[in-house]
Amino acid sequence: MAVALLGAIVLSSLPIAGARADALEQIKKAGEVKIANSGVYPPFEFKEGATLVGFDIDLSNLVAREMGVKANISVVDFKGLIPALKSGKADLLISAMTHTPARAEQVAFSNSYYDTAVAIAVRDDRTNLKAKDQLAGLTLGAELGTTGEREARSVNGVKEVKTYDTLMLALRDLEIGRIDAIISNLPPLQYLIHKNFKRVRVTGTYDAGWVGINVNPSETALLAEVNRILAKLKASGELDALKVKWFGEAGK
Repeated sequence: MAVALLGAIVLSSLPIAGARADALEQIKKAGEVKIANSGVYPPFEFKEGATLVGFDIDLSNLVAREMGVKANISVVDFKGLIPALKSGKADLLISAMTHTPARAEQVAFSNSYYDTAVAIAVRDDRTNLKAKDQLAGLTLGAELGTTGEREARSVNGVKEVKTYDTLMLALRDLEIGRIDAIISNLPPLQYLIHKNFKRVRVTGTYDAGWVGINVNPSETALLAEVNRILAKLKASGELDALKVKWFGEAGK
């Protein structure tokens, strides 16, 4: 009996075969962190020629640097991002994913690294237009099939809603006076204005939201490490520097 009991104690103290180490431990051991993004949401992630660039790409490299490992960045169709994380194909999602209750049931969100909202843009001679309820009687522009189009059509008393295949085309019409204002999600609007339109301003935002880095809910150590890194990047000014680089202002 004593021998059997001793054997049981020894066996119970050994690692269980096939037991999975936590993700942070695995990342450190492998020397790389697997990060997925959609690759098609400028300025967060997009291709310049054959090169993947953007805010999220720069942030991914900073996160990897702070972990002391290399960033192994892959592009996954947006609807496949959460499955890639849950299956272990990715350790992190850094893909401008907006926090929603439904998503938070599937993945864990870090603290915010970028605040977003629905935004109103006008020419620089009409910056008094700052709120949705000021747009009645005006001709509004929006990218076809987007939140911006839905919001523009919901304006009480709107004169006309013109839709465009791209936000760039809407901004061109705004700059030359064919439309009075644009409604769009803030990040791409900010980016295109910063890069191309000197006479256009974002004057108001509403329906605020935020984006975070995603990890599997069970990976509490990895989530804590990501939040530590984000806090450090905010304190050092590096996160604001990325916002200046990609959006033209530090934002929030």
